[in-house]
Amino acid sequence: MNSTAQLYNAQSLLQDLGNALSNLVNASPEIFTDEQIQRCLQDFQAAYQEAAQRLAHPSLVIATLGTTSSGKSTIVNALMGRRIAPIEAGEMSGGILHLKHSEERRLVVEETPGAVWETGEWSDLGDAELYARIQTVMNAYHQERRKRDLMAPQVRVQVPLLPARDLKLSGLPEGVEIEFLDLPGLKSVQDRANLAVIQEQMGKAFSLVALDYMQVDEQHRQKLLGELKQVVEYLGGRTDAMIFILNRVDNRGADDLPLETRLEQLKIEIKEILGLETLPDVIPFSARLLYYAQCAWGTTPVDSSSETVQADRHSLLSKLLDDCNNFIRLKSKGDRYLKSWKSELEDKVEEGDLINDEDLQELLGYALEWSGGLELWQCVRTRLDESFSSLVIYPALVRVFACYELLSSLLDILIQNRQIENREAVEHHRDEIARIRQTLQQSSKRVGKDFQQEVKDYIDALKSNDLSIIEKAKKKAQEKSRNGFGEIFGTVSDVEGEITASLVAVVRGAFEGNMPCYDLEEQLQAVISPTLAHDVARAYDKVYRRIQNDFSEKSGMLVRQVRSNDDKAKEQLALDEKCFRMLYFTMRTAITARAEFVIQAKAASFETALQSLVEDQLNRLQAYLSAEEVITPEMEEAIMSDLRKKLTSYVPKLPQDLFIIDADISQQGKQQREVVGRESVTVNKDKYRTRYKTETYEEGSCFSESKTRSVPYQERYTVQETETRNVYDQVDYLELSLPTPQMMAKQWLGGVTKGKDRLWDILCDWITSRLNEVELIFEESVMEITALAERLLNDRLNLSEAEFEEQKQLLEQIQSLKQETDAAYQKLKKV
Repeated sequence: MNSTAQLYNAQSLLQDLGNALSNLVNASPEIFTDEQIQRCLQDFQAAYQEAAQRLAHPSLVIATLGTTSSGKSTIVNALMGRRIAPIEAGEMSGGILHLKHSEERRLVVEETPGAVWETGEWSDLGDAELYARIQTVMNAYHQERRKRDLMAPQVRVQVPLLPARDLKLSGLPEGVEIEFLDLPGLKSVQDRANLAVIQEQMGKAFSLVALDYMQVDEQHRQKLLGELKQVVEYLGGRTDAMIFILNRVDNRGADDLPLETRLEQLKIEIKEILGLETLPDVIPFSARLLYYAQCAWGTTPVDSSSETVQADRHSLLSKLLDDCNNFIRLKSKGDRYLKSWKSELEDKVEEGDLINDEDLQELLGYALEWSGGLELWQCVRTRLDESFSSLVIYPALVRVFACYELLSSLLDILIQNRQIENREAVEHHRDEIARIRQTLQQSSKRVGKDFQQEVKDYIDALKSNDLSIIEKAKKKAQEKSRNGFGEIFGTVSDVEGEITASLVAVVRGAFEGNMPCYDLEEQLQAVISPTLAHDVARAYDKVYRRIQNDFSEKSGMLVRQVRSNDDKAKEQLALDEKCFRMLYFTMRTAITARAEFVIQAKAASFETALQSLVEDQLNRLQAYLSAEEVITPEMEEAIMSDLRKKLTSYVPKLPQDLFIIDADISQQGKQQREVVGRESVTVNKDKYRTRYKTETYEEGSCFSESKTRSVPYQERYTVQETETRNVYDQVDYLELSLPTPQMMAKQWLGGVTKGKDRLWDILCDWITSRLNEVELIFEESVMEITALAERLLNDRLNLSEAEFEEQKQLLEQIQSLKQETDAAYQKLKKV
């Protein structure tokens, strides 16, 4: 069934449901007098009117995503047939650009906190004026975000769009509003607030994902696929409604692999990395060629007349022939007619001759074929046929379904209770309802307490550093089909791994590789905002310069001492400490910002996991309902419908503020014995001098003659001398101990680990809080539904026998009309 038929069918079946319920209300208004049933009827009527309005004016959003510099804004301009989205070199798509079809021209630059660009509304602007204003806004945003973090601009444009004017291209039914949503690249979205705004708008969008052909070679492909996974996961794109566009295939070299080989390889890898069930659609594309040709023709159907003026035709065709000359020559190779046609077109453009509609129609025909435009539009038509119901129809009917199911179950309770013939049976049933109300409340508390303890025990196990405990807990959860826990565990691990790889390892590597601060800043801008990247790089640079000199390494720490009385050295020491602390501060800020961004990016995973836990609790509660014999299937259905309807009205948001990182920096006083001066002292010193004494000796025979001689000897004496000595004393020092780059990285990772533990605690509180809400809402639903049953039983007791016989005939009519209404609802639900 095509989109037109699906839409008409949904409108018709919704009207059938409304008419059937109106017949029931008109035939038996007295059964809707109960306040609770009346309130449910009013809720349904409001949901019905809203759905009818949305189906009467349906809308389809086509969002364009892309990897870095993939040309997605050029693709947007090519598909809508006008030059509106800025496409200059560099990252221009920092804001969110909404382009909606309208025959009236209007530009709205919405008020955003901290905006430094002009905001407001303008009407009747030409394409050039629109382009200039949007470009000015985007430029102002990019300049300002280098200085501080701020919300991205949101720009809304209403202009005639090609796929809305030429429905043969998109295959959309007449009257379906169409809107392009040109989203910024991940490099421009590095904070939680901007990401949340984008994700909010992506849930119901059909997505075109642009990839750059120049990045699919062996050297770059894995990096491209990693970025693609982040784009799809972080921005919240629906993989069941995606077409991938391999742009810039006109840049293929003669020695490249065959394009078909590249495409098949890319399809297989995209399927694996995104976990798709089937191979994705990947369209080879040349956006520039189609952009120039389509804008030269304009937004009118190709079989009608072009509204583009001659000056614009010449300007765009001149650029086309310059920029796409090689590609056109390749496509026309070996075809004499095409070569002649191209030559004639070049002459007309060069000489300023008239470019008529026939020339443009022929050019556009070739451009659509050569650029991949025909293949893309065919793929869009096919995918919209497949996804039109889920993208356009189902969202309009969700509230109708929830409201009718509750109303229907309440009417079933009414019919069932009115049919009880035996008064004793009525009284017994009423007494039993009062009794089990208390039993169900106690059961609810027991289920909630047991389940919350199970949640706590599981998360405590996941927080453990013991892998065996973690694996045991994961296995236990898997055995009990607690898939939500596994999802949460994987996401928390992703947060830790992302911070480690994208921040801590990068800054540590900068120290080890002597990286210039500007290179570090450029690298960090891929994962944090420009201002934060600048702050981290600047703090890194100051620390890096200091540790090159004046520090000695001791026990993994950098140490420097200065004398306590050296004021200049003390000032320098204080500056050293300040620089290190600033690096810690900026890193903590960056780690927190990146963690919050990744958590926001994975919010859908967290919420899906939480919902699976809620479903588990609901199943347990429903099991207690089913175990109570007096609770009929109709009452059970009513309680669960009421509970689910209330739960959909509120989805809890994830918390913020996770990481605390302590700097291992210390400054302390020390004393050591040193030479503090010189002093003169008088000392007695022993000295020696040589003296002689005379001694007698005999020489010769017995008649020898006595003789004398001088004999030397050492004589000691004492003298006083003055000498200079060192003076020693205890000297006061200040010693600053700072971590080495390796130690800093270790401490940052320690802070991440502490933050992960804190995240587990916060998630435990978040889950427990939601489960508490389920418990309270369940008790509230039990109270309301059982109270309704009691009121209806009391009404039955107040009927006389004659009145009861009369009601029996009326109930047969009510049942018949109710069956018709249920049948109409089931037909609508199948849509």
